[in-house]
Amino acid sequence: MEPTELNAVLEEAGLSPYQVDAYVTLLELGSASASEIASMSGVPQPRIYDVLRTLDDEGYVTVYERDRLYAQATHPSEALSGLKTAIERYEFAIDEIETRYQAPEVREGDVSLVQRFRTVLDHARESIGMANEHIQLAVPADQFTTLQPLLRDAHERGVYVQLSLHLPPDDELPFDRSEFEGVCTEVRRRDLAGPFLLLVDRQRACYATNSSREYGVLVDDYTTTYVFHWYYLTRLWEVYETIYDGRNERPPYSFVEITDCIRGIEPLLDDGAEIFGRVEGELVRTGRDRTLSGQFVDVEYTGTRTGGTPASLIELAAEATIHFQTEEKRYTIGGRGAEREDIAAKRFTVERIDGP
Repeated sequence: MEPTELNAVLEEAGLSPYQVDAYVTLLELGSASASEIASMSGVPQPRIYDVLRTLDDEGYVTVYERDRLYAQATHPSEALSGLKTAIERYEFAIDEIETRYQAPEVREGDVSLVQRFRTVLDHARESIGMANEHIQLAVPADQFTTLQPLLRDAHERGVYVQLSLHLPPDDELPFDRSEFEGVCTEVRRRDLAGPFLLLVDRQRACYATNSSREYGVLVDDYTTTYVFHWYYLTRLWEVYETIYDGRNERPPYSFVEITDCIRGIEPLLDDGAEIFGRVEGELVRTGRDRTLSGQFVDVEYTGTRTGGTPASLIELAAEATIHFQTEEKRYTIGGRGAEREDIAAKRFTVERIDGP
């Protein structure tokens, strides 16, 4: 380190320019009188005594008197103890900053681009803790294990939890299927690798690329999350086999997607059954929460049903509506984000089925 750079660092450590000049000079001399130090360092003679005594107080030098005042540099192990402590504090602060750093590097509105998967995972934990209605998660088995306690808490709160679990084709499930009980509502096994993806209440999304985890996307916006929702359904859910189903086989049971509800009740309606239950959502016109009790009486959608089997996801992909009769009136029910219907529904509950 050049003397000028050393001087600058010592000044940053708290020494005055005169103290730095005197100390650096004494490092070269080892021991010298005050007048010699003043002459060689350029410190004014009237100031050198105060400068040396201050350096003595701070442990950089030791002053002593013979016929006049002398000083010698203190051994670095003692002289630099305060500076080493300061360095350790700076290093600690640097480590803490790097550990805690989670700020998105690019932020536009409610969509954030981040570089670290850890940041995505931290936001995923937070989002699961905030879930009220619906969680859609796509992860490998080890990450499911990591998030399992939070998913269990969400399930106990009544959140509908769908898990798309990635396992290579030849791998066995690394734990017993009982691990899904009280944690997930539905689980499907996916052979192909995919991204880390979490969707919560169709409002928040946490996404990270699969290969190198080079970047992640955090979303707090319904419209953008809607795109991830359909990616989840078509790419990570619909085409894979169910390996766990925690739903009731008989009423009461619930749906959180209008597409699933229609596929569940349309065959029963076609057979002449009467289906009674509850719809929870909000009034499209005012946005106020509304819960309806009554009867599911009809369904309609823009796709053309092939007949005999429940409608496919593609047939329900555009507009889908349920007609629901209460004691007062008949309502049209859409899914989350509905604009034309009376109610934008978050949950459909079948409580009783009469008839065939």
